[in-house]
Amino acid sequence: MRPDKLKADTTQAILSASAPVPPRQLAIAASVVGLGAILLRLPFRTHLPPTWDSVQYLLGILHYDIIMHRPHPPGYYLYVHSAKLLAGLGLHPYTALVALSLLAGGLTVALLTWWAGSLLGKRGAVAAAALTLFSPLAWVYATHGDTYAVSGFFSVLVGYLCWRLLTVEAEPIWPSAFALGLAGGFRPTDAVFLLALWLWCARHKGVEQIGAGIALLGLLTATWAVPMIADAGGWSRYRAVSGQLGSMVKRLAPLMGNVAALREFAGDLFASAYALLLAAWPLALFARSRDLPTTLKEAHPGTFLLLWSAPALLFYLVVHFAQAGYLMLVLPAAVLVFTVGFVRLSKLASPAQLWGALGLIVVLNLAFTWSVFISRDRQREAGMHQLIAACSQLSGTDTVGLTGTRGLGQSHAERPMLNFRLAMYLLPEIPVYVFPLENPLRGGGSPNYGYQLSGDRIEPPVGLRGVHNLLLLDPDLLQLLPPGLPVRRILDNPVGHVYLIRLSSGATLTLGPEGQFRLTPYSDNTNPAQGASR
Repeated sequence: MRPDKLKADTTQAILSASAPVPPRQLAIAASVVGLGAILLRLPFRTHLPPTWDSVQYLLGILHYDIIMHRPHPPGYYLYVHSAKLLAGLGLHPYTALVALSLLAGGLTVALLTWWAGSLLGKRGAVAAAALTLFSPLAWVYATHGDTYAVSGFFSVLVGYLCWRLLTVEAEPIWPSAFALGLAGGFRPTDAVFLLALWLWCARHKGVEQIGAGIALLGLLTATWAVPMIADAGGWSRYRAVSGQLGSMVKRLAPLMGNVAALREFAGDLFASAYALLLAAWPLALFARSRDLPTTLKEAHPGTFLLLWSAPALLFYLVVHFAQAGYLMLVLPAAVLVFTVGFVRLSKLASPAQLWGALGLIVVLNLAFTWSVFISRDRQREAGMHQLIAACSQLSGTDTVGLTGTRGLGQSHAERPMLNFRLAMYLLPEIPVYVFPLENPLRGGGSPNYGYQLSGDRIEPPVGLRGVHNLLLLDPDLLQLLPPGLPVRRILDNPVGHVYLIRLSSGATLTLGPEGQFRLTPYSDNTNPAQGASR
């Protein structure tokens, strides 16, 4: 038998390994799995925002203001306002964010189950459902009040509609254009990453249809971009605040010559990709893109998968990578690849071996999710409650909290630091300052002062009289204190180390330019510019 004939027969055998599932039965199964995903993850939802960004989305629900990073640029307009709608129905603002993540996570499982089942039959549907439902990253981000679960849903929605655009001759262009424009309103960068895939899949539709699709995409984008820019005070102000954050990203980017960041990004990207589907990675060894069935001769599954994933991965590697959740955009493509590997493997293994392997993958992924992510979330929330209890007797303007700029707002594992946004959220009755006051996020334009869930940008020097309690939320700030002050550590847990300095007679705290710090005994004649400093 000729090699090409043997290859064709092998591929055909793999594609027929699972019996086709009737559409109605498949739709019911996908719906049940999607609902099951929501119900399974619901008890593990977070109750307090875990990250700097989560707090900013929550603050945006209370009062949308991009200039004050409520939320940060580029704005996430539809995401924040969807949560605001849920909050208007009675949900707590953070619960509204979590509800969006749970819903998006369930829809992601359902749509991938439907897609894989329609392409690869019953075994494909089961594999896709199990891989998506028990993906460690998909699980944990479905329980967080953040954009990443929503990102995963729009990735699979746009990917599925683009696949139909590519493989179904009569498929109209407007559903995929509409989904892409909607994705941009929730997370603008995702629409940019998915644009190349959409254009490539639409290329055979003709100039008239492509033009109509681009017009629809532009119109839908305008429906959220115009009010978002207007809320920022116009294009010039929106561009300025976005440019500030963009400048910070550029300075840290490997693309700008930061070799150390390239090594860090590559390592984080590898670790995050491993955590994405964990024990399922061996299935990729059996996957072949040609095993994805197509109906049009010009369809190239390998190119489709590459355009779906590569723009985002390249950006994360050479420009910016700060959260494992970024890879939720890549999750659907990985699930399809691994599902193809599972179906191919079904021709090489007995049923007992096949389902045993899938069961082992599920168990290992669940064990990893529990031991790493769920336990971390619970420890973090316990630490936050301990912080609130420790500071419960401190409130008002006679108490001042100081946190640092170390790690761009992220905590160092060996010396955890409570970042500014979490501090101002967890301790709303205590004025919190970022120190040094200048450029708290290395020029990112973020607020550096917060009190009662309100933030502002203030310039040094700042003189604060009558300070009786000084909270240091970053251990590195201890070196600023004059000698002889009574310092007591009131918190030591994964959230951070917090130190309390009680000043019984009150003092003047001066936060000067370029990191100047003065703490002097208070009197009516005290000049805030005088006093010893270290």
